[in-house]
Amino acid sequence: MNNCKSIDILAEDFLSYKRGIGYQYITSETYLNGFVKYTHQNYPNAKFPNKDVILAYLDTKKDYPGALYGLTAVLREFSRYLLNQGCENVYVIPPKRMPKLYPEPPYFFTEDETVHFFLACDSVKSNQSFKGREYVLPALFRILYCCGLRCKEVRKLLCSDVHLSENYIDILQSKGAKSRRLFISWELSDYLKGYNQKIENVFPGRTYFFPRSLTDYYTAGFISENFKRLWKQAFSDWDGPISRPRAYDFRHHFVWANLNRWVKEGTDINAMLPYLVRYMGHQHPSSTLYYFRFVPEFFPVFTELSESLEDILPEVPYEEE
Repeated sequence: MNNCKSIDILAEDFLSYKRGIGYQYITSETYLNGFVKYTHQNYPNAKFPNKDVILAYLDTKKDYPGALYGLTAVLREFSRYLLNQGCENVYVIPPKRMPKLYPEPPYFFTEDETVHFFLACDSVKSNQSFKGREYVLPALFRILYCCGLRCKEVRKLLCSDVHLSENYIDILQSKGAKSRRLFISWELSDYLKGYNQKIENVFPGRTYFFPRSLTDYYTAGFISENFKRLWKQAFSDWDGPISRPRAYDFRHHFVWANLNRWVKEGTDINAMLPYLVRYMGHQHPSSTLYYFRFVPEFFPVFTELSESLEDILPEVPYEEE
């Protein structure tokens, strides 16, 4: 049928459908709303996302590969939903239309680098504009380093999802409708208990474990800028890449460090890999297999299986920080 509702109502219906099956769809809603606004302004007679509208809008985002990647996925899902609802002449973006991203290679920290970085963290002074940051920053970066979490998972971590007496943290609906429970070491748990007591005195009854205020969390920029500031403080003569390392590299380092440790201990990697995939919250094992290329002991194994490692190991997928 062609008598579909207006495109803004269709978008609202689609978002309601996605949330009804468990997806938060927060960033995706922003992408979709941008598309709807563009359609109203440039194609006011369009009642559904046809090929001309979609390709024209994607072209406006060609200089923003990260946004284009997410936008393409959302618009494809939106079109599939409309087809299932009976709308005709809806354009579904072909799978190969998805832009291939080539992010910078991960940075792996030396032991000396981590020691000096956390010494800089522990020297953070109080600031009235960012109450409690002298407690938040050392603890936040330690949990990134020790657990390999995504930066956004740490920023939005609720107090109600942190169970230090039982040594675990719940990460709820981080990517899509997927959630996971992460068990942490006694050492990290004890450290976080001390942090919790200090920050509770600053923000009693707070909502978020790493709070910006009583009911709010810090932005991604706060983590990024403070990591750069502390890294520069720890290594004033740093002559490495200007853009590296980043706070997100703690996540890369976590996988790499565990793989290397298991190799040295003689642990069966095949047995451990499913646990690591789950702990990281990767949607596909290939996302975890990417890091095998950085562990020298695995090279002989993979070269026997394939003439090229690229046939086995994909590029590291795009992930929102």
